[in-house]
Amino acid sequence: MTEPQINHPALWQSLLPQPNAVSHKYTRGYVLIQGGYPVTGAARLAAMAAARSGAGITAIAVPAIAFPIYASQLLSIVVKPYSDDSSLQALINDNRVGALLIGPGASVSDSTRLTAFSMLKTTKPVVIDADALTVFAGKPERLRKSILAPCVLTPHDGEFKTLFNLQPANVLEQRIKQAQLAAASVGCIVLLKGSQTIIADPDGRVILNQPAPPTLATAGAGDVLAGIITSLLAQEMPALEAAAAATWIHAEAARLCGVGMIADDLPELIPTILQGLMPSE
Repeated sequence: MTEPQINHPALWQSLLPQPNAVSHKYTRGYVLIQGGYPVTGAARLAAMAAARSGAGITAIAVPAIAFPIYASQLLSIVVKPYSDDSSLQALINDNRVGALLIGPGASVSDSTRLTAFSMLKTTKPVVIDADALTVFAGKPERLRKSILAPCVLTPHDGEFKTLFNLQPANVLEQRIKQAQLAAASVGCIVLLKGSQTIIADPDGRVILNQPAPPTLATAGAGDVLAGIITSLLAQEMPALEAAAAATWIHAEAARLCGVGMIADDLPELIPTILQGLMPSE
């Protein structure tokens, strides 16, 4: 097991996507998020974060019954309704999609699990969050068998315990070892959220984010983080670095906002953080 690196822009700044004179919306990355119902706010937060993080197109696939809710609240985000499993599958299999996200607002159901499998089968990068982690409770090997491309799991302590049947330790060194073992067991990035978020690669590498602002302990903040990661993956950033960059950007946006922050504030602050990371002219 390797020693953790402290998360800092020097680890990934050179890999941040940068549009140029020949860029267009498809070259800048196409993010597809599955939108939940009746819980709709989580996927909308993730979508706004993905768009603000540079994705050229951000779309949400939503059950037809939920289309009016999403469409009435979103302008720059494409809302794509589906009526059945086959129409959802067609949206997932769109060759233009660069990365996919499932979990925000999803239910703990067979449908969520099957949709996660469908996303993983595309061999495109996938971020699995929230309920889409819980549907694999105690059976992480089912994920390992299906992961064919870069993948990031983003559990908080409760989801980590449920998925891996392992109580996260309170001692940082032990938490790091647990995250490393978990990443090795599923063969993908495990981002264990907390005051010191741990980003573990299956090869043993670990990036440790410095203590995040306590204001991030608010509903929806995790959905924003998942959206940032998915956006960077869609823009072809490597998975470990995408997860580390997203975690740093997420925390910096919270610091910039300060007291009274709610999750809705975070996407609007992402461009300011990204601008500070761009090379000077």
